[in-house]
Amino acid sequence: MEFTYVYIKEAHPDDEWQMSINEDQQVVFDQPTTFVERMDLAETFVEKMDVQTRTLVDDITNKVKACYAAWPERIYVIDAGGTIVYKGGMGPFYFDPDDLEGFLEERYGLLT
Repeated sequence: MEFTYVYIKEAHPDDEWQMSINEDQQVVFDQPTTFVERMDLAETFVEKMDVQTRTLVDDITNKVKACYAAWPERIYVIDAGGTIVYKGGMGPFYFDPDDLEGFLEERYGLLT
């Protein structure tokens, strides 16, 4: 199994809809307007969150976000043949990693 993050549009940018928790955690950024700015912000995310998983970056026109209805967060499982075999609920209210774990255990065996 290979896990990959896709960094998409910023969910709570300072110039749109900021949340106080972002201010408390000092993760306050404007919405990128260029791909270079988005790449820089994705790099900051990877560093600040100590992400060890491969991270890709959506283009500035948000193609991945649109194709996968992924904003602000969503989990997909794509099998080796390229077929979507799991589509998790859209975050934040229906984002449930435990559901993913159950699916992976059922489909691929115990995760240990």
